[in-house]
Amino acid sequence: GFFGGSFDPIHLGHLNNAQQLVKELNLTELFLMPCHTPVHKNSLTFSTKRRLEMLEVAIQNFPKLNIDSREIDRASNSYTIDSLKEIKREYPNQTICLIMGMDSFNNLSTWRQFEEFNQYCHLIVLARPDEQQQHIVENFSTATDKSELGTQASGLVYFANTDQYDISSSNIRGILFNNATDGKIRAKQNLVGLLPDGVINYLR
Repeated sequence: GFFGGSFDPIHLGHLNNAQQLVKELNLTELFLMPCHTPVHKNSLTFSTKRRLEMLEVAIQNFPKLNIDSREIDRASNSYTIDSLKEIKREYPNQTICLIMGMDSFNNLSTWRQFEEFNQYCHLIVLARPDEQQQHIVENFSTATDKSELGTQASGLVYFANTDQYDISSSNIRGILFNNATDGKIRAKQNLVGLLPDGVINYLR
């Protein structure tokens, strides 16, 4: 499994979903794959170095998670198709699962060469609060049961049964920089329960 994102910063929603996917899909490995420069988002708040350091701190208490730094090491715009091609060359006999949130899935048609993704991976989609599925990716077939992911090497989309967490990196940044707009998050006035303790200490 490869879970891409900006991780600006990594939070417990990311980490708990990742842990649940390891169990639900019986993944041999799950890699968090931070991008260098996200093409579909505004500029990042934390530097590449800081985001990577926070990931390293965060996974210390999540032993089944690893970091794949290929997109950061590439030091250019992050195009998922390039990563998928590299990953498939490195793991030619493995089933590759690309993990993304429903928000990203709904925008997949804007991604570079998205129509080729089905040659390299299955898509695993995480539910998001207030984000409904808007369409079907035409060149992927829907897997109604996780067991189907083992029947072919790529080309299936599976909507995971993971918990939904009302946590976002943007709300966390709002707390950090005192400009939170979400009333519930703002009322919390702290990051406990949103970030791992190690990352909170790192930010301090």
